[in-house]
Amino acid sequence: MTFDQVIKQIYTKSPLQKKKLESYLATQPRSFFKEANKFISDYSGYLEAQGVSFDYAINAYLKMCKDMVKSQIYFMKTEKYPLVDQDQAFEEVYDSQTEMHSFMVALALSQYLWKTHYEMFRHFQLSVKTMASGIRNYLEIGPGHGLYFKYALEHFGFISSYHVVDISKTSLDMTKNIISYFHLDKHDISYVNDDMLNISIDEKFDFITMGEVLEHVNFPQKLLLKLKSLLSENGIAFISTCVNCPTIDHVYHFKSVIDIRKMIKQAGFDFVSEKVLPVENLSMEEIVDRKITINYSAVICHRK
Repeated sequence: MTFDQVIKQIYTKSPLQKKKLESYLATQPRSFFKEANKFISDYSGYLEAQGVSFDYAINAYLKMCKDMVKSQIYFMKTEKYPLVDQDQAFEEVYDSQTEMHSFMVALALSQYLWKTHYEMFRHFQLSVKTMASGIRNYLEIGPGHGLYFKYALEHFGFISSYHVVDISKTSLDMTKNIISYFHLDKHDISYVNDDMLNISIDEKFDFITMGEVLEHVNFPQKLLLKLKSLLSENGIAFISTCVNCPTIDHVYHFKSVIDIRKMIKQAGFDFVSEKVLPVENLSMEEIVDRKITINYSAVICHRK
């Protein structure tokens, strides 16, 4: 399976995807397609080893896109997200093996099919490469499909320990499987299936990743404070979240990038770098006025 074959299958199954994907892909350099082809080759091999066809993966991706459109329509009508709280999200998504597996397989594909997800992943990759020589231990909160954790393992290597926490057993199992498939399970890895706010960890970490988690909880400020308590004095954390982003499992509504920055600062962090990534190619004034989704990522550290 190649990246071009994936694109062609998506166009065949959903012609409405074509215009936006063509616009995005037309701006990408040759290096992007080389990277995307390697990802598809690796990922299709992993899925095949799990007994999952790539046709399933593409259908899962299209289902996710359709669910997001439905959520967006609801949001535009009500200015509310479809779900009430994280308990409902757990019941309907995280605790459902069928729903969660489909969702995570789809999200993995979005790393290269959505410009904003690709840019956030690149932001993470750069932060890992920058810190690779000084990391003693690593914590990931909410690994999802496992691709960020896989990249961290490949670049940090045999450091003292890795800890991975996810509220979804399905997500945690997928992460374990992808790490095992790529023979990265020789590292000292602790996997915990629980709510991060419910567990106690004595260790402090030099690098913490918490991608696409803040919008999934009722009180994200509590999670940021927990993250701060676990970050070593000179450590850094990579986080990502989103503004005006209704989906089948988002419950906390950040209404602006300013809201995100304010919450991060109030938790006692400074910014090392950040990415502000609207999903549409429009002026920021129009993005804000029309409440269009903005993806956001940041590398943060303790306030000095």
